[in-house]
Amino acid sequence: MRARVWRSKLCPSTPYPPLTLVSGPCDEQIRLDVKRTFGSEKWFDPHRETIISLLNTFSVVNEGFGYPQGLNYLIFPLFYVYMNDDEEHAIEDTFYSLHSLVRIVLPMYPLDSNDKGALQFIQTIGSVVRLKCVDMDPELRILFEDDHVMFLDSIVSCTLPGLYANIFSLHDTLLLWDKIFEKKTFRKMFQSAVSVLQIAILYHKNIFLHLSVDKCMQVFQTVLSVSISTCSAI
Repeated sequence: MRARVWRSKLCPSTPYPPLTLVSGPCDEQIRLDVKRTFGSEKWFDPHRETIISLLNTFSVVNEGFGYPQGLNYLIFPLFYVYMNDDEEHAIEDTFYSLHSLVRIVLPMYPLDSNDKGALQFIQTIGSVVRLKCVDMDPELRILFEDDHVMFLDSIVSCTLPGLYANIFSLHDTLLLWDKIFEKKTFRKMFQSAVSVLQIAILYHKNIFLHLSVDKCMQVFQTVLSVSISTCSAI
């Protein structure tokens, strides 16, 4: 059921022709990232070389985009779901679904070292989250204080490019992505992902109201990682 829904939203043209996997110039960095992604999930151990090859191939096919860090967290849940459902087509379904996920989060990835657009977009999303939180609970106007603005922007840049897969466990990531992929368009999927952060801040508002900003940074990411029941209410 899960794999069928994900395919229908992310790679509806499956089955695809067999994909030729290649190595690329980002191989060293990809290997470092893949080694530490979902490191406690032993299921991935015999599949990490395949995931490395998929990311290498993606970076070669998308030469202008390459391999920005964060793609490793997008590809692991995809591969897990598709491989457990249909091993024959899992490589192709993962590859083309990754392209769809990148379309959803693309504005948050800089195109090169001189690209300031990604930072500006992240700051805009941070402002949207702040406005919505204060609209729902005026006590959270503290989010507009300078130090909290920087903190919230950093949370946006940490969580949204990987659609929270770097925050939640694999199982919780799958549950959250189920909810995100229920939406009809990529734009609505992204809006849904942004809403996760808004919901989490409202639910854990006392962290922001009663702790210093440096403590907020330590505590919020910890409580966020175990808040799947709250965050999946989108």
